[in-house]
Amino acid sequence: MAAVRFRRAVPDDAARVARLPQEGEAGGDPPERMARYLSGEHHPQQALPPRTMWIAVEDGEPVGYVAGHLTRRFGCDGELQWIYVVPRCRRSGLGRRMVRLLARWFVENGARRVCVNVGDEQARPFYRRCGAVDLRPHWMVWDDVACVLEVEGPPDGVDGEPHG
Repeated sequence: MAAVRFRRAVPDDAARVARLPQEGEAGGDPPERMARYLSGEHHPQQALPPRTMWIAVEDGEPVGYVAGHLTRRFGCDGELQWIYVVPRCRRSGLGRRMVRLLARWFVENGARRVCVNVGDEQARPFYRRCGAVDLRPHWMVWDDVACVLEVEGPPDGVDGEPHG
């Protein structure tokens, strides 16, 4: 795997990342909804306006993304909305690095208790390795998402400014 860089997404990125899921895999959402989410026009249940998305890029092509927003759902402060890693990059640590990026954003925005909908039960072990615990059927939670930052060092390969 070549060096992966991370950058913040802009609404124009939605069409590119929405095409990433392979046939037979669940994806984030249709590109129109992803673009509306990023621009603050689509609000998942109990979501608050602040939100972010990071894209993992290898050789100029997206290989993954993670998104989240502030919320009041289940008494949480934040919610991981989407995470996806292309199959060839799985088990490389990329998913954990993206969770770490999002965790840092949550902490910077005062969100410590963060939930995630586990639509695919096969993802539950991944979230457990990232420090999340069971909340209710189909949901997990980080009681303090800062634990993700303590376990792993600072992310590398981050581009701080959005790219158009």
